[in-house]
Order: sequence, then C-alpha cells, then structure tokens
Amino acid sequence: MLTRIKDGLYMIKLPMPFREGYVNVFVYQHKHGIVLFDSGVDSDECFAELEDGLGEIGASIEDVREIYLSHFHVDHSGLAGRIKALSGAKVFISQEDALRLKRFYFTSDGERLIDRFYMQHGVSGGLVESIKRMLNFLRKKICVFEVDVYLLPNNIHVIGEEELEILPAPGHTRGQVCFFFKRLGILLSCDHILPDITPNLSPDIAHPEFRPLHSFVNSLTAMRDLPVSMIYPSHGEPFSSLNRRIDEIIVHHRERREIILNTLNSGPKTAYQISLDVFGEDLSEFDRFLAVNEIITHVMELEFEGKILKESRNGVYFFVKEGK
Repeated sequence: MLTRIKDGLYMIKLPMPFREGYVNVFVYQHKHGIVLFDSGVDSDECFAELEDGLGEIGASIEDVREIYLSHFHVDHSGLAGRIKALSGAKVFISQEDALRLKRFYFTSDGERLIDRFYMQHGVSGGLVESIKRMLNFLRKKICVFEVDVYLLPNNIHVIGEEELEILPAPGHTRGQVCFFFKRLGILLSCDHILPDITPNLSPDIAHPEFRPLHSFVNSLTAMRDLPVSMIYPSHGEPFSSLNRRIDEIIVHHRERREIILNTLNSGPKTAYQISLDVFGEDLSEFDRFLAVNEIITHVMELEFEGKILKESRNGVYFFVKEGK
C-alpha cells in the first residue's frame, strides 16, 4: 500500500515474515528516477507489493537509481540485490553494516562467532543451534549484492531538489543511520526511534568494543530538538512528538537497568539467566534470542560503569553486583 507524504515522497508498507508484519520503505521520485530508502525482504510477495506501489506513481523497478539502506537487517536490505540487478541502482549503506552484512549473510563466518559468543554468555547449546538456524533462514531472505557507496555520518546528499542528511543512529546495529530531509522537516527514523516499541539493541559480536546502549542513548540525545515536522519509522505509524518519544525510550532503558541490578541481588548470574528473570521463560526461540541480546547490551554498560563485575567460570561469564 502506497501513501503520499509530500509531492514526490511516498511510503510503501511491505510484508515480511516476522512479528511486526510489515516494514515501511520510502520512495523519493524526481525527474531522473526513483530513490528508494530500504528495500524489504527478498520474497516474491514483497517484490510484487513494491512493484505495485511504484506503479501507482507511474514508475517501475527499472526506474530505481539509488537504494539507501538504513542498516543490514534483511527486512531493510533483502531486496536490494534483486532491485540492483534489474535497474543498475547504486546501493548506499554504512561501512560498519556493510561489513556485518558480508560476514553474517554472505559468508559462513557468522556461525563460528555465534557459537563462541553466546556460549560465553550462558546460552544453552540448544538455543545456540536455534540461533544459527535463524541465521540460515535469514540468509534466504536476502539477495547478495555489492555496495557502491559507504554512508558517512552527517554527510549531506543532494537527491533531486532535496538535501538529505545522514544521521548516525548506532544501537540497533553498529552502523545504522537515519535519513533527514532538511527542507521538508521529515525524519525517516528507521529502526532507531519507533512509536510503540523500543528497538532491540544488539551486540556486534565481531566487535566487542562496541557499546550498543551507550551509543544508542547518545545518538538519541543528539537528535533532540531536530527541526522535524513528522517522523516516519520503519515499523508502526508516523508520529510528530520527537523529543517526547526520545525521553520515553531513555526512561525505559533506565528502568530496565534497575531491574537488571535488582536481579543480581540474589547472586552472580549469566546474561542468559538474567534474561529469564527479566523476560520470563514463556518465549519463542526468536524472542529468547532478542531477550538475551538486550540483557547483554545492558550488562556490558553496567560493567563499563563499574556497577557490576564480570567473572569467568570455565569459559562462561557471570555478572555480580559490586559489593555482593
């Protein structure tokens, strides 16, 4: 379904095989062709919906000249290769996420990293195998492609008659970006600022120095008071209260931090054990994976701040509250 935002700027809801049900991609049409922001997953259903949406404005897949990808996840990058093959479009993405894309989706290197990382955090062997199966499922939802241009933080791109600012938005991934149409006052907030849920924060297991929560809060704070009239997220409906939503998300993570600290009052625990305390055990395998990722990002930050300590026991990390 295509929705007009402004003359030349549109939103299309594309189906995907995940809980959110759909992803919003965005289309900018100018006299030289189409610029696409994110692409949806690589499926015939998603491709057909995108094709129909472009048809409503008198365009086609072959008219796509540029594809801007906010981050590497398959619901955002999956169709990019298929579109590029048909149209010759240039693909833009941050260098950090281009590397993650290649390592986890286009090679087999990811499985080795998954084994070591999640076992260290106390995740059971069965769930680790499930995570690897999920990775293999996701590989089937993305078409391999070459990246043409790396997106640089705060750079300005001129597309048609508009200036587009690339805003760094790490947290959900290390290299996620948002797109700000400066003249229009429109922010494509991607998976960084969502209206109804908070994005899952994920460690970059190939880059353990990355602090997802710290980076996420800092990038949210940097977007405060951005002169926006409307925010268009990748999941959910458009909204206008940028600062209020940023404040809500930051408060949510402060509260999560306190909950995690409280769970450690009873003694040392692995990140996986903490995730069961915080989120419960009645979760799907995918949600258990998201839950442990969320906890890992929080305990990383609490450890960095000196609020908790990390102890290694037979290669498994346990976290203990300072003074306990």
